[in-house]
Amino acid sequence: MGISITPHGIKITRELSELDNFVLDVVKLIEKYSPYVIVSGYVTILFGRSRGTEDVDFVVERIPKEEFIKFCRDAQGSGFEFINPEDCFGLYEMLDGRMSIRMARRGEIIPNAEIKFPKDFFHQEALKKRISVILNDKQIYISPIELQIAYKLYLGSDKDVEDAYYLYELFKENLNRRLLHDYAKRLDIEVPF
Repeated sequence: MGISITPHGIKITRELSELDNFVLDVVKLIEKYSPYVIVSGYVTILFGRSRGTEDVDFVVERIPKEEFIKFCRDAQGSGFEFINPEDCFGLYEMLDGRMSIRMARRGEIIPNAEIKFPKDFFHQEALKKRISVILNDKQIYISPIELQIAYKLYLGSDKDVEDAYYLYELFKENLNRRLLHDYAKRLDIEVPF
């Protein structure tokens, strides 16, 4: 696997996994309707950490109900289904009520895309400062690495702390340490490395 950091983002060259192909298919659909950012566990998997995940977390900018209905119907016509039992209108109400919805390939449950509107400062920050990643020749957007590290430390499970450490070790020469510590301070945590 090759990773290079450019002024415009990060480039990764490697063989795509089934999870990568799922993410790219979801991105292709979502980006027609709303800016998005991928956060959480998939980010570390993207950069080569060997660990499993059942879902990929997407934060999407709030869109009007009519636009979401188009997205929902497009998803259903493109081989996806929503795991939540609601119809498109009910799914929008869930998002509008600060809940997440889940989408998977028709007939499957795992992997699934957990989709949510921004719920707090950190979701807004991830959207505003998202980073472009070119995976082979496809573009996706992820949360800033500094925010990923701080948030994973905040979550605090063994897997989350290991994710944070993995990202720190991989990007330590390119991290904005001040930004990392600012995020940590907002989350009321210490960065142990």
